[in-house]
Amino acid sequence: MKKQITSAIAMAAMLAAFSSCGDAEKPKEGEEMKAAAPSGTIKPVPLPDPQIPGYKYPEDSLVINSWINSNDDKSIANHGWGIWTSLNMSSGQQYEGQDLRVFETWLTPQDMQALMLASESKNLRMENVKTSRGTLSSPNQFLHAKKARLKAGMVSDAQEDQRVVGFVKYDPTAAQFAVSNKLFDSLVLQSMLDQGKTEIPQFPNTGMTLKPVFEIVTEDTLQACGGYYKLNVWTGLPPQPISYPEGSWPGYVYVDPNNGGQGNGSVDIGGKHRTPQTTYNLNDFVHFKLDKQQAAELKANFNMQAKEGDIAILVAMHVTSKEITRWTWQTYWWAPNADNPPAPSSAAIAAMRPSQLQGAPRHYAMSQAYTFINPNQPLTGGNNIGTSIYAFNPYLEAGFDPSVLGNSAIVITNGKKVVNNYGVLTNCMSCHANANYAPASVTTGPGYLGDTYIDMNNPTFKGTLKLDFAWSIQGNLIGVKR
Repeated sequence: MKKQITSAIAMAAMLAAFSSCGDAEKPKEGEEMKAAAPSGTIKPVPLPDPQIPGYKYPEDSLVINSWINSNDDKSIANHGWGIWTSLNMSSGQQYEGQDLRVFETWLTPQDMQALMLASESKNLRMENVKTSRGTLSSPNQFLHAKKARLKAGMVSDAQEDQRVVGFVKYDPTAAQFAVSNKLFDSLVLQSMLDQGKTEIPQFPNTGMTLKPVFEIVTEDTLQACGGYYKLNVWTGLPPQPISYPEGSWPGYVYVDPNNGGQGNGSVDIGGKHRTPQTTYNLNDFVHFKLDKQQAAELKANFNMQAKEGDIAILVAMHVTSKEITRWTWQTYWWAPNADNPPAPSSAAIAAMRPSQLQGAPRHYAMSQAYTFINPNQPLTGGNNIGTSIYAFNPYLEAGFDPSVLGNSAIVITNGKKVVNNYGVLTNCMSCHANANYAPASVTTGPGYLGDTYIDMNNPTFKGTLKLDFAWSIQGNLIGVKR
């Protein structure tokens, strides 16, 4: 974090040098960014319309809530695939000769920190700060899990901490909102608490945040497998709930950087016998080449033998949108047989993929959670009686155990208590509902949780500031001196 803050301050100082001092001009809600992007920068692109029948963004909250209340899984899946298609459309821009997808143009917390720290600049625009895809780092949930396990006297899987790297992205409207309200400034959040506020301002309904994560194909990983990258892939749920991180899954595929694979949905169980049918092409994955700075950071921070031009392959992505009060939640991961992926996805969900979704993005599975449990419960005053809705990403949450999630996530199903305390029993919404900022004096604030109903007036929030479901704020705070 110290390195990220230093980089943000340096960027802010460079940008502020080109403009006069004074109070920041807050952009008006819905204001378009009018300045042309300078050479060498990336302009954040709003989510485009993929022209999918029945899909629009943002969708009216009344419509989405009607889907939830009527268990209209087809409409929910159509919406999730529409979002995925839009995110992967071309932005019309390039970076170091590589085409940029829409999601790749969006701002990271470090980009927004730089804008916040240079808030005296009246002329500063988002286009001026985005100069690369972003710094690849360990997902915050891995760091949280590591701390929880250490506190419980357990040892974390070192490979899990380093195998997958990624970044958080905010769409232009969410980024603009976060910067205008200085939501990554711990002093601002503390001031809200001191004023008696219990939550930050709500993001606009156009807001979207992402967490794309990647595995890095380096020369040494290719040499270790005869010129192929050996990728552990999700083959389905364990026989009973356990901590089940990547590295313990039985299935493997092989990625051919030269695109000579003949992968047909097959998986090498045991990972010892590569065949043409278990060998997939690099072009089956959303991917990009590392720039010089990313390679240096991976080498310094993870002791990874990365170099400029090595390949980052997208293995998973969390996506959430503020179209409803509790946000919509969908998560995607690469699947060998994307037509018939295992739980928490399904063949029925895969069958809803639109014809507009083509190429590598079509090779991913999806799981969604638009509410906590079935039947749907209200924002406050609900109960935990019903059926659990599980929606997690195998590459991100499957390794969670009770030391990370605790035992307080309970759903009463058919009169029986179901304890959801493993990663394979999680729901994005339940976990993110607990996102909060708590000062050092508060030690009992809510944390990560498995699937259950969360009352947004729950006493566990006492003394904390609710972060509108955005753990990414809590995980990227800086203190800004005034």
